Amino acid sequence: MTGSFFFAMLVATLILFVITRRAAENIMRHHYAQKADFFRRYRVQAGDIVFLGDSITDGAQWDEIFPALPLKNRGINGDTTEGVLRRLPEIIEGQPAALFLLIGTNDLPWFAYRSDEGILNTYEQILAACREKSPATQVFVQSILPRHRSYSRRIQRLNQALQHLADRYGNTFIDLYPHFVDDKGGLRREFTNDNLHLLAAGYACWAEVLAPHIGDLRNDPCQG
Repeated sequence: MTGSFFFAMLVATLILFVITRRAAENIMRHHYAQKADFFRRYRVQAGDIVFLGDSITDGAQWDEIFPALPLKNRGINGDTTEGVLRRLPEIIEGQPAALFLLIGTNDLPWFAYRSDEGILNTYEQILAACREKSPATQVFVQSILPRHRSYSRRIQRLNQALQHLADRYGNTFIDLYPHFVDDKGGLRREFTNDNLHLLAAGYACWAEVLAPHIGDLRNDPCQG
């Protein structure tokens, strides 16, 4: 009797999980489509500085963090390396001055799992397309940020590979990871309330790391 009860509870829990997961995915798909449609209408222009990625990028008001620059935020909640690759043509056709890329964390969880090889292969396609279609764009490859400590080893392994990839394509690698990681391999507590997304202190830290690169762009005569 007890075994049957627990089995029934397990089945009910799994059914509830599936229903909840599908509802969340529907909401995310709608949000993704809304943002992508907006970006298609309000296109990247020559000279723009573009921040491209997922919800971590999307969560910042970059034009407030770095005012008086032609910044465009092209982060979308839930995006992946494959999603960025699909969106890339409409971004690089505008010939932006610079592209700050942070993507990959949503490829890691079990429910959306991709192998390291698959992630890096897609990443290489992104960098190759940038070089081919918009060679004057300065591409900044930012390391994947820490999240729960259970992801630590894999993120560090991917970041090492991303640095080699950036070097091979002549891009600038920005290693955010050591600025954000705690002594156990997770995202520093003062920077997050969910082990993934950033609070204001996290964005302030990120901005400090980016400041020298932004400063170079600000002083670039091509920026006017």
